[in-house]
Amino acid sequence: MRTRRTFTGRGAAAVAALALALTAFTGQGPAAAAGREPLPADPTLADLTFLTGHNAMHNTEDQRRSALAAPNQPHSVARQLDDGVRALMLDAHHANGRVRMCHAIPVLNPCGSNVDAATVFTAIADFLERDQEAVITVFLEDYTTADQLTAELGALLADGGRLGGRVFRPDTAGVRENGWPAVSSLRASGQRLLLFTADTAASGRENGKNRLGFMSQKDWTVENHWSMGGGIGDADWTCRSRWDDVPLTQEEPGFRRLFVMNHFRDVPVYPTYANDNAKLQDRAENHCLPAAAKKPNFLAVDQYGDGDPMAAVDALNTYTYRQRG
Repeated sequence: MRTRRTFTGRGAAAVAALALALTAFTGQGPAAAAGREPLPADPTLADLTFLTGHNAMHNTEDQRRSALAAPNQPHSVARQLDDGVRALMLDAHHANGRVRMCHAIPVLNPCGSNVDAATVFTAIADFLERDQEAVITVFLEDYTTADQLTAELGALLADGGRLGGRVFRPDTAGVRENGWPAVSSLRASGQRLLLFTADTAASGRENGKNRLGFMSQKDWTVENHWSMGGGIGDADWTCRSRWDDVPLTQEEPGFRRLFVMNHFRDVPVYPTYANDNAKLQDRAENHCLPAAAKKPNFLAVDQYGDGDPMAAVDALNTYTYRQRG
């Protein structure tokens, strides 16, 4: 399996200029080319694109099983991070007294014996200590209460905990007024972990999940529909919002929402996911970017080791995009 580190903008100007020049000859991304600009030397989060593991916890290594129903990823969360994945989509359920990372499938995958969330977040803490430049984002499909999540992750995320000083909070950092920070400033501050939950109650500062550092995702991102269709057959490349009340083009004054682009099927089936991953750049540039009027910031895939989805990440990280009116 060939993997590469995510491009983060270092020496970006020369690379971006070359890539933009080559675009004229290759014809790649014609729908997006008009709004392309060279990637800034000091890019913000809104300028960059990150490889994202869909159902990152649904793998045999984290779940300690020799077989698993329709695994979404080939390796553990720790290995995914080592291989260049920089955002994790995780499902959280409370079962057998713990918050567990579990893609719940009736009968085939009950959650009671799945890996606990503290173990997965400890792996994230380990990685952030090993890699002092990485910025990691977690998207939690959240079926827990605030008390349950606090009991599970409170020690890790508290002041003095291994992740306590790592969490970047856009709600207190002036992101709505000033936009997303430069990645270099996140590195300098050490706040290199972003936490989002599907629980909209976390919008309130008094909410227990918000106090842990989890932001309500709908406040900060846009996201396309979560599936391209069944595990076999033609894919639906239409890019439409998964939320009726938050269109992909949603913007606020001075603030650009991060764009989460889902690129996977209902069920991961080989070789469908390999073929889909190989076409990721085409869909991102020629379908989803025009639909959202912004470049995808998170490319979420199944089975990241097949079809070289990192090639799409690298390509998108040679430029930024501003819609020209």
